[in-house]
Amino acid sequence: MREGNRASMSGRLFVMVLCAGLLASAALAEITITDHNAMLRQQRHAARHSAIPPLATGSHALVDAGGVQYFINDDITFSTSSSASGAMSEASYTQSVAATTSGGGTSPYKLNDAYDGYQTVCVSFTGATGTCEVKNSDFVIYNKNGPATGECVGTASKVNRQYVFGTQVMGPGNALHVFRKVFVPDNEQFARWLNYFTNTGATPLTFNVIVANNLGSDASTLIVTSSTGSHTSPFTDTSATWVTTFQNWGFPAANQSSDPRLGHVLQSGGAPVPLSFIHFADGDDNPYWGYTLTLQPGETRIIMNFGVVQASKAAAKAKAEMLVTEPPISLQCMTPTEVAEVGNFAIQAIPAVSHRGLAILGVLLLAAAALVLRTKTA
Repeated sequence: MREGNRASMSGRLFVMVLCAGLLASAALAEITITDHNAMLRQQRHAARHSAIPPLATGSHALVDAGGVQYFINDDITFSTSSSASGAMSEASYTQSVAATTSGGGTSPYKLNDAYDGYQTVCVSFTGATGTCEVKNSDFVIYNKNGPATGECVGTASKVNRQYVFGTQVMGPGNALHVFRKVFVPDNEQFARWLNYFTNTGATPLTFNVIVANNLGSDASTLIVTSSTGSHTSPFTDTSATWVTTFQNWGFPAANQSSDPRLGHVLQSGGAPVPLSFIHFADGDDNPYWGYTLTLQPGETRIIMNFGVVQASKAAAKAKAEMLVTEPPISLQCMTPTEVAEVGNFAIQAIPAVSHRGLAILGVLLLAAAALVLRTKTA
């Protein structure tokens, strides 16, 4: 065999073996959405509580990659709309950040006091809209469903990043089964709510899902902008995919605002279950929005929302826009089945090759390389 041909063949074999080795390694080491959630299913219900201990009675805390600490309601036994299972009672920075000022500059400040009951979810079987009310028979609040189970161990923090709350039955014949999950990543800056609705009855079931909120900004609440470009008050445009808000300037100084700047991610365009109603207003920190669901017997739908906490209006807007486009990072700790069941986002399928498939492909490449080598040296 000529030296040039032998060298060329050796180079090709080296590439084939390298590719096979990389694929085999990926089969053992790569974490895809599908495989990561297979591990989650094995971990689920292994413990009744997350690895993160409660910081206060009825709450758990998770810190995102931007240093925002979120307090999640858990195992609260009294009934108020702000204490509902899986709602958030607080979101604050754990360190000073470059908070924007009214003049366009920044000032170091430890922004705090977002959320006094954010993402309460309730259901109406009467067609009612509006904020969730405890003593109103038109609304059934998802409430008193703890303690939650922790799952989805983070990549950096090595603790559970998601809480799974218990099932609550409601509606005619208790046919509607509802539960929710709350997720805060350690490699990104947002919080995510997955609200699950399953019709266990024998006939179709129609109802309104309402997300009610207390932003913590009281009468100083202002709409900043929305995906439509409008900040008209009241804001009622159901085509909006996101809205941003903040507490008006004036504390602790005239040109400062001590609360984080907030984004509320509601839906994407082209989703099978769009917004049915929405209400934001200046001077009112209790916005709400909702969706009308019709479930066939045995059908499950998920309503997914994101909360954004940032140090500037521009950053809140940018993060909200990013989450609407649904990059894979926003779907962490979700199975392909869960992704397919989301109703208010039109999510493109995420291709994934299983570890078994990668391993088989790696073995086939190694066998092909060995066969070529044997043929050439025979």
